[in-house]
Amino acid sequence: MKNPKIKVKVVHSQSQSAWNIVGETLGGKYKVARVPYLLLNNKELSEWNKTEAFQHAEFIAYCFNHSNEILNITFKNTL
Repeated sequence: MKNPKIKVKVVHSQSQSAWNIVGETLGGKYKVARVPYLLLNNKELSEWNKTEAFQHAEFIAYCFNHSNEILNITFKNTL
């Protein structure tokens, strides 16, 4: 598995109901992943969907930002 070696952050989409995971490096502000969520008539459910999508986006960002440690653990356990 190849290490992506990029740092990312979670930002809310300006045009859609979604969280975007974007690169942080200078000149590298590109979208790595997108986590959409549903907006419903029920405000409570919509907020729950938004929060759950944000948690998923944070997990994806964590994996990118800590890829060295994750890959070291993975390959150490397979040897």
